[in-house]
Amino acid sequence: MARHGPAGWKLSARLLLGDAALAGAGVALCTAPAWLYAALPGVLGVAAAALALPLPFAGWAMLRLPFAARPPGAEDGIRLQAEDAPALFHEIEQMRVRLGAPALDAVYLNSEFNASIRQHRRLLGRTRNVLSLGQPLLEMLSAESCRAILAHECAHIAGSHGRYASRVYFARLQWQEAARQLERRKGLSTGPLRLFMNWHVPRFLAASLDFARECEYEADAQSAQACGAAAAASALLAVSLHGRALREYWPDVYAQASDAQPPSPHGRLAAGAELAYPRDEAEAQAWLHQALCLPTADHDTHPSLSDRLAALDAADPRNGTTSPRQEHQSTAQTSARRLPWRRASPNAAEEWLGSQRLPLARALDESQRNAIEQVAGEVRNERELAIADHHELLRKQRLRALSADERARMAWYADTLTGDSDGAAALLEQNLQEHAGHLPTLCQLAALQLRQAARKTGGEATRLEASAEALWRQAVNEPGPHRLPCLRLLTAAALRRGDASQAQAWRTEADMLERKAQADGDDARYQAHGLNESELRKLADTLDPLLRIATGVWVLRDTSNDSLALLVLAQDSAWARAIGKLTGETSYLRRDCEMLLARLLPRLRQSVEPVLMEAGDPLLSLCTPTCLLRRIGA
Repeated sequence: MARHGPAGWKLSARLLLGDAALAGAGVALCTAPAWLYAALPGVLGVAAAALALPLPFAGWAMLRLPFAARPPGAEDGIRLQAEDAPALFHEIEQMRVRLGAPALDAVYLNSEFNASIRQHRRLLGRTRNVLSLGQPLLEMLSAESCRAILAHECAHIAGSHGRYASRVYFARLQWQEAARQLERRKGLSTGPLRLFMNWHVPRFLAASLDFARECEYEADAQSAQACGAAAAASALLAVSLHGRALREYWPDVYAQASDAQPPSPHGRLAAGAELAYPRDEAEAQAWLHQALCLPTADHDTHPSLSDRLAALDAADPRNGTTSPRQEHQSTAQTSARRLPWRRASPNAAEEWLGSQRLPLARALDESQRNAIEQVAGEVRNERELAIADHHELLRKQRLRALSADERARMAWYADTLTGDSDGAAALLEQNLQEHAGHLPTLCQLAALQLRQAARKTGGEATRLEASAEALWRQAVNEPGPHRLPCLRLLTAAALRRGDASQAQAWRTEADMLERKAQADGDDARYQAHGLNESELRKLADTLDPLLRIATGVWVLRDTSNDSLALLVLAQDSAWARAIGKLTGETSYLRRDCEMLLARLLPRLRQSVEPVLMEAGDPLLSLCTPTCLLRRIGA
């Protein structure tokens, strides 16, 4: 895959510029003391050479950067040997040979729901090829789907992919990794390198975005040739659906852990844990509809699911000359006939890891114990905050009648903290009797009834499902951000009872809302806060220390989760920003704002999400005087 035309020349120039600039600047800095000593006479040359002695350190950092592979760490997972999983290595070797890819130097099992391949350049010797496989990926997908994913990854380093394509593809990964490594080494010694990276890396990544997507299409096509278009498409669908299923699953794993029994997420998954979502194929279909609505964003290195499925459909010889950009609705209908919504059985981990499946999962948990404990600690903190809020609501209930919002929260806590779903349902029904049409209550009660229906059979299950659908129908008639999720749930409900025409109508309306929200962007996401003067005064009073040091603090409402957004701009100067770019250190004023937010936000009764901004942030266009939070008396 070669790149021709002005865009290709520009990309090639940037590709050469990176290595040439690093090499030239590195050599110049390394030899600076010598040529200063030679160029200047007498004592002046000696003094200049002495002052330039730190420069070779910066020069050496620039010379070794393209070849400085990060040493393996806990985040890489555990390295597999052929004796650990002979079936897996046999599959990898077969796929590598079939695609004409070079030999792999290492294979890692990590915690990502993903697979990736990396090439590490060496100053002396051949390039190192490293494959990383996610244990959750092997546990959720079939061997056929994982085989297609292996083919996709091997295609990136295969000869048929093209030397130019591989060079550009892995140059992107190299520069991204170099930027991450540089972020860990802060100080003046890396200042020249940091200035160059801040200038070059964003421009190179932006210039090569389209080419990176072309590489993904090409790898998909080679995967389809090696394993079949149906297997490649099924793998894409499975990754989309099971990725969301795991995002729903992980919080429950951490929430159920305790000090006596720390979480073992990967071991639990390998032991055959059941996932609560998706509940059935109808819900999986609704998930797929939402995923197919997402377009390829300007900053995405991978094309969207709909674009990749359409390209595979066009590449399938059975489809003749079908356009590579078919409407995603037809692609979804074709793919849905074999929708891989259930966890595969047997899965790739069972077939390829064999008896080592559970021991490897436990070893992975142990290698990532610190990261797991950190997530578990965050979940515990959230639970403690929820318990505190629950106790506060109980105290208020003894003093006065709860508002509609407070009673809905009380029902939520009864369900999630104490497991009393029947008591929660009774609270919500009472809330609707006193506050008819209260949107949070409608949505919450509908979700609760659907969960209860899954535990019932016969007429009772049908009654609960019909009641939940009626509540969503009532909620969807009211304007607000809740309409989109309600429409998706109504689509699933219609599919569940076999009403295809109604499901299509709900889906069409949901898709229109989804696309409108994406087109509107932040302008639609952030709206007026809706707080009254009394609430604003209380908020300003609590956040007064922050208001004293920040350039500005604005309050908006985030319609995506119906919480308040606190947009904070720290006092900063051009000089401070320049020093920050040179040293890589965060401005002390920004650090002060972060510390104050961490201390003050827990004191607020409202749900508030902080957003720290920098000069030139696009969000500043939304920060109008009407949403500015002012100090009391100012």
